[in-house]
Amino acid sequence: MAKQEAAHAAELLQKSEKQNQALAAANAEQARLNDLAHQVGWQLLQTQGQLARSQAQLRERIADATRNDGQAWTGLGPDSLRLYRGALGYPERDPGLPAADAGNAGNAGQASAAERGLPPADLLNHAADYGRWCQELETRLGAYIRLHQEADHG
Repeated sequence: MAKQEAAHAAELLQKSEKQNQALAAANAEQARLNDLAHQVGWQLLQTQGQLARSQAQLRERIADATRNDGQAWTGLGPDSLRLYRGALGYPERDPGLPAADAGNAGNAGQASAAERGLPPADLLNHAADYGRWCQELETRLGAYIRLHQEADHG
């Protein structure tokens, strides 16, 4: 009977040790995933700060672009168009596009009245807001994908 009790006690001790090992492994994995989530969160905060600074610089450039283009354009002038492309995440200078040339613009009298359309600054502000939203969305998605991949490979 004493042998059976000793064997049973040894079996219980072995099961307890396995459970403790499993619990320690689970705690270590939880700590690793928690650290990973904090790293991704910190990266997101850093990126959002960079996007906010970029947005402020873009707002300054909008005023410069519309001032440089002047009133000769019935829509977006060359500086405004480059800025619009950049705000949406495209290269500001596209080698596939012909150079903007005021000499090729249509007669301003043929254009509809200015009060019917959107001023260039409004279009550029829209592009800046939309571009920032897209960049934030892309950043978040990338962070979640990295978090998922690193969690799987950890």
